[in-house]
Amino acid sequence: MHDHSCSCGHDHHHEHDHGERGTRFVFWLTMATMAVEIVSGWAFGSMALLADGWHMASHAGAMAVAWFAYVWARNNADNPELVFGAGKVNALAGFASAVGLVLVAAYMAAESLMRLFSPVQITFGPATFVAVLGLSVNLLSAWWLRDEDHAHSHDHNLKAAYMHVLADALTSILAIFALLGGRFYGLYWLDPVMGIVGALVVGRWAIGLLRETAWVLLDHRVSKDLHTQILSRIEKDGQVRVRDLSIWNVGPRRMAAHVTVEDPTPRPPEYYKGLMGEVPDLNRITVEVHSCPCPAEEHGHPCPEPGHA
Repeated sequence: MHDHSCSCGHDHHHEHDHGERGTRFVFWLTMATMAVEIVSGWAFGSMALLADGWHMASHAGAMAVAWFAYVWARNNADNPELVFGAGKVNALAGFASAVGLVLVAAYMAAESLMRLFSPVQITFGPATFVAVLGLSVNLLSAWWLRDEDHAHSHDHNLKAAYMHVLADALTSILAIFALLGGRFYGLYWLDPVMGIVGALVVGRWAIGLLRETAWVLLDHRVSKDLHTQILSRIEKDGQVRVRDLSIWNVGPRRMAAHVTVEDPTPRPPEYYKGLMGEVPDLNRITVEVHSCPCPAEEHGHPCPEPGHA
């Protein structure tokens, strides 16, 4: 049996200029607005406004994490100690941000329930003005972090930052709705109820992001469709057989693959890598080549290799 193995794929380092600039700008903008909303929420007695302010505090923390992740990835882009590059810090930052969203959602829900059963006096006019200010900041931040060229599909760090902004915008809208309802229609219970609604929506977004980033961190296999596509590319001549195939994400727009093939006339690993060369974002490939059939099968015994792909 002849074994040939080869690891290939040059690291394509991207500084994610759009993401880094966006998170840096939104961080400083959010810090200022957060302080105004929290102080105003306590001063004017609005739970919806206070929830928006505290969520914006978590949003500022998330922006700081995202900003740090971009800087760290850029500074470690050529670090030889990182086998697959620095790309996974992107998913790690997104996971950390999602955990923060879950905690904020829990706080919003608990505090809103307390205010529902123990109402406090609300100064509606100033509270509404501050909530509108917060919404304006969130809309500006969302535009700054907008999805350029479907970046959110690959950049979990940028997606997490964007989701924080959307969650902020949602809580701002709910706060405005609750404050207007209380001021003009006497629906004072709307304020804590909107806090609960916001907490549920933010929690749902956070859980989805947790699941998505966890798959990347745990080296979950890519979709079955892409798996099938690559199998068909390698086995298209009817002679080559794939014994094992693993494909997983190692960073934004970057995938790695390990493939073990059987070929009656073994060729250099570069040949099999060439069959997969046109697959988008697959830029690090390891190929192991075996003669076919293997010695064990020639003697009527099952092959000791792992299961066939």
